[in-house]
Amino acid sequence: MKNKFDFRSSLPYALAILFFLIITMSYFSPLLSGKTLSMHDTNMAGGAAKELNDYHEQTGEWAWWTNSMFGGMPGYMIAGAYPNSLSSKIGSFFYQLLPLPASPIFLMMIGFFIFMISLKRNIWVSVIASVAYAFGTYNMLYLEAGHVSKILALAYGPALMAGFTYIFRGKYILGTFLTALFLGLELYANHLQITYYFMLILIAYSTYEAVKVFKEKRINALPKIALSFAIALFVGVGMNSMRLWNNITYSAETTRGKTELKSSTAGNDGLDRSYAFSWSYGIDETFNLIVPDLMGGGSAGALSENSEVFKTLNSGGVDMGAAKQFIKQLPLYHGDQSVTSGPSYSGIIIFFLFLLGLFISKGKLKWLIASLTSLFIVLSWGSHFPAFNNLFFDIFPGYNKFRAVTMILTLVHFLLVWGAANTLSDLLKIEFTWDGIKKLVYTTYGIIFGLMFLGYFMVDFNSPRDQNFIAGLSQSLGNDFAQRLLNALRTDRSSMALNDIYRGLVLLALVIGAIFLLKKNKISNLIFGIVAIVLVMFDFISVDKRYFNNSDFEIKRFNQATFQPSAADQQILADKDPNFRVINLTTGFWSDARDSYFHKSIGGYHGAKLKKIQELYEYQMIKDGRLNMPILNMLNTKYFINNGPENTPIAQQNPDALGNAWFVNTLKVVPNADEELATLGEGFNPDLEAVTQENYMLETKTYKKGSNSSITLTSYAPNKLLYSSNSNNEEFAVFSEIFYRGNKDWFSYIDGKPVEHLKVNYVLRGLEIPAGKHEITFEFKPKSVESGKMIDLVASVGLVLLFGACLFITFKKE
Repeated sequence: MKNKFDFRSSLPYALAILFFLIITMSYFSPLLSGKTLSMHDTNMAGGAAKELNDYHEQTGEWAWWTNSMFGGMPGYMIAGAYPNSLSSKIGSFFYQLLPLPASPIFLMMIGFFIFMISLKRNIWVSVIASVAYAFGTYNMLYLEAGHVSKILALAYGPALMAGFTYIFRGKYILGTFLTALFLGLELYANHLQITYYFMLILIAYSTYEAVKVFKEKRINALPKIALSFAIALFVGVGMNSMRLWNNITYSAETTRGKTELKSSTAGNDGLDRSYAFSWSYGIDETFNLIVPDLMGGGSAGALSENSEVFKTLNSGGVDMGAAKQFIKQLPLYHGDQSVTSGPSYSGIIIFFLFLLGLFISKGKLKWLIASLTSLFIVLSWGSHFPAFNNLFFDIFPGYNKFRAVTMILTLVHFLLVWGAANTLSDLLKIEFTWDGIKKLVYTTYGIIFGLMFLGYFMVDFNSPRDQNFIAGLSQSLGNDFAQRLLNALRTDRSSMALNDIYRGLVLLALVIGAIFLLKKNKISNLIFGIVAIVLVMFDFISVDKRYFNNSDFEIKRFNQATFQPSAADQQILADKDPNFRVINLTTGFWSDARDSYFHKSIGGYHGAKLKKIQELYEYQMIKDGRLNMPILNMLNTKYFINNGPENTPIAQQNPDALGNAWFVNTLKVVPNADEELATLGEGFNPDLEAVTQENYMLETKTYKKGSNSSITLTSYAPNKLLYSSNSNNEEFAVFSEIFYRGNKDWFSYIDGKPVEHLKVNYVLRGLEIPAGKHEITFEFKPKSVESGKMIDLVASVGLVLLFGACLFITFKKE
């Protein structure tokens, strides 16, 4: 039988992938010389995972619990393996195709390219749109910060939509396989907020396609479509059962879950609205989509020696060297966010094509894309548009679980690129002549011209932080000169915006010129495609390089210095006690996981803290600006890291730390969580008493604490703790371990027999122990891990069968 496969037909796709590889590695060229990027969140993840990784190297198993952050939390939220999940293995392979940070950007282009192919877009359109999608400025900023899971979720989302498209187009086996595969990879990326936003798009898109099925009277196709989605959903979600089960279980215990308290700044059911909207995009800031530096760019940026600030410094007699240094770090950003790395720029050319498509493209899909774009922009405004966003936050299912609503602008970028790709595809069709579209082209140009200057005149270039700028300079330079510098800074902010407006108008003129030549048959589709991709790449890369460039890379040995132990660390590491905690008062310990690399830290860095530990921190750990020592003592905080001479960190031992476990005289019972937490305040002595709620114990009980009673930790592993106790009487022990799903995931035993432990002191474990010598064991055995593995396996087999079906149909056709 003759093989009908035509390699020549596949060549353009292979060249496209090669092109993606070349521009990716060109942008991240320092990787080729052995340099690396120090990404904050990636570094923090490395610190958080150290104990888990060490345990895995020693035992070959994952502990699923770590004591290195926030006193203790599930390890499956930090590091671990999913041995039966095929999508996790495929995702890991893709992730390691290229070194970080190149791999996620390359995958973004591949993912969008697959989406374009499913829509039967021209190869040039597909390549241009894929590059534009990947190099959106917000994507690059998030990647620089180390939000890798976010970028991976953005990479697989478009490919997931390709699966949907094939199913609705009647290619059921291929569509089911792709949907299952990329749904599995989307969930593997493990960024549920981005996945949630994509699901909103997919629901709207599926509704649109389902209506088309009815209109085209293809009702008989609906059962096949429904079956395809059902199979894909089972396989895609099933391959991530263990991961999702872990997430769902943990989420209920975090700041996104319900609280026992009547009122809590950590939220009641979901996040607190003010916390969720703490990063909201300004309404006028939205013009950044087409004018990148309208709001000044990042919070700290550099100006040139032609700037007004530099000229003012020179005229004021400031030393040339000092002036050059001064203009390297200036508060250029003047928007509403407390801090930002840069704008959400989606490209002036992309926006032009998107807007032009609303005029020239046929069909109703453009209105669906435009509607979603408008909705997502409004959602990104958060607290700046409360009339709509508060209502949406309160009533829309699941929306109150997520924070930093500015993140949704990455999906705005996706929608803009999708719409622009549709317009490009239409422009390449013969029926669109220059005479037929020129008025619409000029109208679109005029609208964008008006939008740019509307944004410019809406902004006054004053920052809420300008007074801090003046205050910082007034002492050394005088108030009058400081005011002159501020006025110069505001002039430079205005000039930056105007320069970007002029830049955008020139780029649009070049694009319109290329469209004119194409439609007048002066250039071919090939030449037009080359011109378009060059302009799009210049548009994005020239802006991206303002914020993420070669200077961000460093030699690997410098990057590794993040986890070089200080003298204080070395002093603490010399202590052979297997289990105690450390608090570092020289840093913002509640948002820093560096200490977790070396110690069991009171603090850490994670986007989903346990609700109870967050509430303990907010209400009791720090009182009136001072540390509440009884709280730190009961958490077995053995060492404090403080600033010593010349601001060198030094370790100070806390003699009052209560150790791993101790007996108390009294177990006090209170009616509710509010009283339990309040009891931990002034006058509380954790060495003598413990407090719990009525739902654990009916009434207060006093114990006779023997003078020779003892309880000690004899064996430590993150997921298994062994203690030895000896007492003449029945006593009550408090353990300095975080209570989490007690008797559900954490199990307790006395001499090998299961017993139930209590939650005491709001966050700790307590257990009544009979007289005599006993061995007490705590072991972490989450059901979500063991049961989830089996579902992962079944669904992974399903993906293999779907792949086999695709191959069978392909060869059958040939």
